[in-house]
Amino acid sequence: MDSIVFPTLPTYLFEASPAGLLSLALTVILPLLAGLLMKSSWSAFTKGLVLLALSAVKAFLEAALGATQTGESFDAWQVGYGIAVNFGIAVAVYFGLLRDTAVQRAAINSGVKDRRATVR
Repeated sequence: MDSIVFPTLPTYLFEASPAGLLSLALTVILPLLAGLLMKSSWSAFTKGLVLLALSAVKAFLEAALGATQTGESFDAWQVGYGIAVNFGIAVAVYFGLLRDTAVQRAAINSGVKDRRATVR
């Protein structure tokens, strides 16, 4: 039985449905959400780990909610595949669509602030 609210994994691939489109839209804005959790001074590797963590949370929640709704078993391999797909799309959007845009800079600038060293 297909999920009505949540797309079946692998996430939204070849699934033309409102749930699939919503999932894709969330994946496209993952870099902006990650930017809110990052410091601008962090290395690219650390920023990538934050984006990977958000991709994992998204894929896990989709799979858990979809499994609960349909009564099917939770498939960890499909979740891993969903994480890879989500992360890949988010990285492609970051480097393709959002690179050096005002929206990207606003998300990063409004993210976690670096502590300023206090001089006594």
